[in-house]
Amino acid sequence: MALLRFHIKRNDNRTPEERREAQEFGKMGEQMTAKYLTDKGYIILEHNYRRGHLEIDLIALDGDELVIVEVKSRAYDTILRPEESVDHKKRLNLIRLANEYVKTHGRKENVRFDIVTIVSKADGAEIKHLKNAYNVMSF
Repeated sequence: MALLRFHIKRNDNRTPEERREAQEFGKMGEQMTAKYLTDKGYIILEHNYRRGHLEIDLIALDGDELVIVEVKSRAYDTILRPEESVDHKKRLNLIRLANEYVKTHGRKENVRFDIVTIVSKADGAEIKHLKNAYNVMSF
């Protein structure tokens, strides 16, 4: 029996301006995350590391660990927590791209996968840092 593959198109009823604003907020979230991490002593090695259609938001050093950081920014609270949007497929893609980065850049550090979420609040932004959010062994 053949395996059927389904593609579910996201129901996005946002206007082009709303989409642009969301993209700008996402970029701002990445900048906030980079500052947050550098304030904690991390060294940022890469911003928006891309290969083909895959991207790692931030690559950093935290002591002797190479940290792959996925940033999820939300302008408002939703039912789905931002970190829950880093699904199995996204994690696999991040692991693949991290492997490529380690090989091509000759990195020897242990690799850690973090998620940083930023949710806009009335009194500013709430930043949550999930260290070691998932690992290669869980796949």
